Amino acid sequence: MAKEKYIQIGEAALRDPVTGEFQPSFPLYMRANDAVIASRERAIRDIARLFAEKMRQYDESCTREGVAL
Repeated sequence: MAKEKYIQIGEAALRDPVTGEFQPSFPLYMRANDAVIASRERAIRDIARLFAEKMRQYDESCTREGVAL
């Protein structure tokens, strides 16, 4: 029988009801399948594209203002 694969999708932590402080965090996992892996790759590409666009805007505005990077 093949062993199922899981990928970590985040972390969570409960709060202490008395103090409101966070308890130790624990990982959240999801069963890895083709759709999940494709979705994760798409999200990484989208975020990278957004960061690259913001960096391009920053670089252009610095150039317009005469600020050397």
